[in-house]
Amino acid sequence: MPDALSDPNGLRASIDELRRGRRFLVISHARPDGDALGSQLALGGLLAMQGKEVDLLVDGGSPPDLRFLPGSARVGGKPAEARPPYDAVVVLDSAGLDRIEGMRAAIPAGARVLNIDHHASNPRFGAVNWVEPESGSVGEMIYALAKEAGWALDRDAATCLYVAVVTDTGRFMFPSTRPSTHLLAADLLRLGVEPGPINREIWGSKSFAELKLHGEAIRAVKTAEGGKIAWTKLTPEMFELAGIVPTESQEFVSMVKSIKGVEVAMLLRPSENGHTKLSVRTESTCDAAALCAHFGGGGHKRAAGATLKMSLDEAEKAAVEAARASLK
Repeated sequence: MPDALSDPNGLRASIDELRRGRRFLVISHARPDGDALGSQLALGGLLAMQGKEVDLLVDGGSPPDLRFLPGSARVGGKPAEARPPYDAVVVLDSAGLDRIEGMRAAIPAGARVLNIDHHASNPRFGAVNWVEPESGSVGEMIYALAKEAGWALDRDAATCLYVAVVTDTGRFMFPSTRPSTHLLAADLLRLGVEPGPINREIWGSKSFAELKLHGEAIRAVKTAEGGKIAWTKLTPEMFELAGIVPTESQEFVSMVKSIKGVEVAMLLRPSENGHTKLSVRTESTCDAAALCAHFGGGGHKRAAGATLKMSLDEAEKAAVEAARASLK
């Protein structure tokens, strides 16, 4: 459980909402990472064990690299797979409703929305909101919810929560990792979670095409401000050369951030409609969320993102200038 909940009322209101309802739709953000999908599957499993009816949806369905998670085959990928009416729609790990993208169409008109998130920029878009910016992951919040509600975790839910926590804390390396994070992980291990196989699935099962893309990304790294700023951009040509379809590619920005002396690391990659996705990781000298807010994005102080409505080259220039200004 988090060391200190900043919104215990939000936790209690969330439990009340889940206890009161019988049928739920649970959605996480598009192109889900381990925290989004892991939290979604864990909450879905917990609700099912309480005798609730639950539909799980995410735009595009479970991504291939997370299909090892128990229950991932249950996650639908199209709004048409929703089966209203629902007593409430639970939106997880989404700093705004725009983050669920196509799944907005799955939310019935007038539906009650329960918003559970850990992004400081979250605008509290739900009828019920539980937002914990200091929490390292939404997985930690779902764990706290289960404990407070007195709902027992089974091995499948524990595995999903472990993946949520270990990915969103950067394998327990990010500043959001606290003593309670390790105590939580230890509790999940006691429930049968096996870290070795999980780590191999997430970080030790890369295809040759993915490694080729890593090589292209490394060759494209640039720096500024004496090495304090570093970035790389993934072009359509790189994806074609590697023989791989565009992905979230969050590991690439972490790779850039691993360069000694880098205080602001950025990844730019093509998005839909000729736009550009920007991912940012920073040290304490720069607020990543504030940098991305300049482009209408958001996130956490040390990890954030945005979509820039401009080409890759235009976005590169704008992002570097914003990073320079943020450092100053």
